[in-house]
Amino acid sequence: MLPLIMLSACVTPHAPEQKAVCDAENNDMTQCHFYDRDTPYLRSKTDKRQPQSQTLTNMTGNTYLMHTGQAQQSLHLPQNIRLSVGDRLKVRVLNGEEFSGTVEVNNDGYIYLPYLAPIHAKGLDVQALSTKIKQHLVDEQFMLANSVKLSITPLKWAPVQITVSGGVFEPGQHQINQKSDTEIIDDDGDHSGDQADRRSIAAALRASGGVRPDANISEIMVIREQHSFTLDLSGVIHGFPVPSMTLMSGDHIHVPQHDYFDDALARPSQITAPGIRVFLSNLTQPASSNSQSAVDTDATRFPYGTRLLNGAIAANCVGGAQSTNASRHLLLITKNPLTAQVDVIERSMDELIRHSWETGMNPILMPGDGIACYDSRVTNIREIARSITEVLVPATLLELL
Repeated sequence: MLPLIMLSACVTPHAPEQKAVCDAENNDMTQCHFYDRDTPYLRSKTDKRQPQSQTLTNMTGNTYLMHTGQAQQSLHLPQNIRLSVGDRLKVRVLNGEEFSGTVEVNNDGYIYLPYLAPIHAKGLDVQALSTKIKQHLVDEQFMLANSVKLSITPLKWAPVQITVSGGVFEPGQHQINQKSDTEIIDDDGDHSGDQADRRSIAAALRASGGVRPDANISEIMVIREQHSFTLDLSGVIHGFPVPSMTLMSGDHIHVPQHDYFDDALARPSQITAPGIRVFLSNLTQPASSNSQSAVDTDATRFPYGTRLLNGAIAANCVGGAQSTNASRHLLLITKNPLTAQVDVIERSMDELIRHSWETGMNPILMPGDGIACYDSRVTNIREIARSITEVLVPATLLELL
């Protein structure tokens, strides 16, 4: 009987003996890192929670041009696409084939046409570049001002380097609009233009891991040299029209952040992560029954917005004999994107199923979260008895010998 009592002390406790640190009376939620099975877990910087409902007053999406003194203008028209290094253009001069050619913006931002001095093209749109080429032809006295007719056709929009900061999972420098080897091989060049859809705000946000649930997507800022643009991308989530803007090399995107966790942003979209990777553990005997647990790489990949209960089901924490398995419990180890702190949440499997519709009891999983499932008390006692048997039976046999 004594060995049984001693071994029972090694069983993982279902709940801490002391009162949970994170309770309703704690006003400074940044100090909370362990949530017991009865304490709701709502990601927040403070004890203030997200409003239950938000009124959508903007049903069209807005694009604002700030800090320049200019009027609001459309930013998605082809003539407003700014040229970047590597962009390839076809320039044709009417009755001036000797000045025509296919050019590419070099690292210094210039293009080279026959018989003309280098022309700075980086940062200009197609219309502005056309005006500049015409002026060069007139200034060099190659053609008369009234007789210059030319066309510029974009053949390829090059990959561009942009930087992203704020409420995204992977801030930093990223390259967008980069085509795969298959796309380059399939592109025979027999076309009159090229799409720049991968030089969009959405492409930049996806390259940075997608916006986090604390992002303020109604005031995303794009900084280009001395100019700053603020765009409302709420329509991506709520369904009304979304403004667009084609990026150029060197643009910086900043995503402002709220002080609360918005569940509506935790789902696959053009500006959020399509899926996440979660680490699961469900082993009664560690390192000896991986095949029985059936937790493979496919079971650890979830659509963005998956909640804890679904992750527990994928880890085979739910099911089996009700008398022995129903009282299992699990731990969720997650990094709160608002505080950058690691939190540990304990949940009883019974209570998790009963309160699965409550956000505080069944939180949304974040990229890199870990879920560890623990057996019920019945299973623990069975394992203790098995351990005692494995010790006593060999000892008895030795005495017999």
